[in-house]
Amino acid sequence: MVKDVRLFVEEAKELGLSMEIAEAVARLWEVVLREAGPDSDFTSVIKPIERAAGVIVGESQAAG
Repeated sequence: MVKDVRLFVEEAKELGLSMEIAEAVARLWEVVLREAGPDSDFTSVIKPIERAAGVIVGESQAAG
């Protein structure tokens, strides 16, 4: 996945397109690659976001 995102960003830059969102996605995938390794898939991308937000996606909080 990281390779595909890198290729997309490089091509878009060569075409002169604004790539702010794609560059943010690329940075996120670089973190996933560094932390989870090259065999990580799209399900791994949530982990750095959870850590930064201090939450776990799908975990409910008990009222009270």
